[in-house]
Amino acid sequence: MEIELAQTPRERERGLSQREKLAENQGMLFVFDKPDLHSFWTKEMEFPIDIIWIGENRNIVDIARNATPESFPQTFLPKSPALYVLEVNADWTTKNNIMIGASVSFSNGLSK
Repeated sequence: MEIELAQTPRERERGLSQREKLAENQGMLFVFDKPDLHSFWTKEMEFPIDIIWIGENRNIVDIARNATPESFPQTFLPKSPALYVLEVNADWTTKNNIMIGASVSFSNGLSK
């Protein structure tokens, strides 16, 4: 999977908003300074997404499937603190059998 990083507050605020689409095996990884209940919304989104919260131990702690642009201003909040959040196309988690508790690895050596 090809991942774009959102590490700064500005990059995290903008996220995938105002993009027309995301390629099938692309995603955006949000990297935070500390684990927390980081909430997400679909403001100015053009397509539905799955939101994957990943804990400090790099296990998936929660998933919001098929968050649609029409759901705004609803916010999506994980059940447990997360250090990372991955946004992918809607249904990607279902197609790839991604489940809460699964382990995640980063091949680029992300140090957090």
